[in-house]
Amino acid sequence: MKNLTLLLVLVSGLLAGYLVGDYRGRHAREALQQAIETGKTLDIERQTALAQLKRELDGISASHQQELEAIRHRSATREAAWLRARSQPGEQAKRLEAQLAAADARLGTLVARRNTATGNEQVSLDQQIMRLRQERDDLRSEIEGHACLQTRLPHAVAEALNETGANGG
Repeated sequence: MKNLTLLLVLVSGLLAGYLVGDYRGRHAREALQQAIETGKTLDIERQTALAQLKRELDGISASHQQELEAIRHRSATREAAWLRARSQPGEQAKRLEAQLAAADARLGTLVARRNTATGNEQVSLDQQIMRLRQERDDLRSEIEGHACLQTRLPHAVAEALNETGANGG
């Protein structure tokens, strides 16, 4: 009987340990499974967020590259225009002087016609003479500007002009 009692205690202990252990093991397995699912969900969300951020970064980068190319193009265009203007001041000055001579000749004929004209025709000729004198003044100013282009500019002055132009002033 002593052995039977001992056997019953061992069997009941085994059953109790198995049932209690199984219950705790099931809860732990469920918690582990839930943690794995949560990890997978978080990984998917992380992948989605990374993909979205990469798309946004690519968009910003493309926009920046376009702006940079536009700036480079404008700069190259201005540089080419400046080099053309700087490399051909003699030709430009000759062309402007020819226009000035033609304007002077036309002004002389208009003044002669105005001296012989009367009334409304004289008023019209006066307006044409004023317009032509303004054109002559503009041409002379441009010719003087081209003559200045041929003058060497001190480095400090060029830097100051570049800074003023870059600051919009």
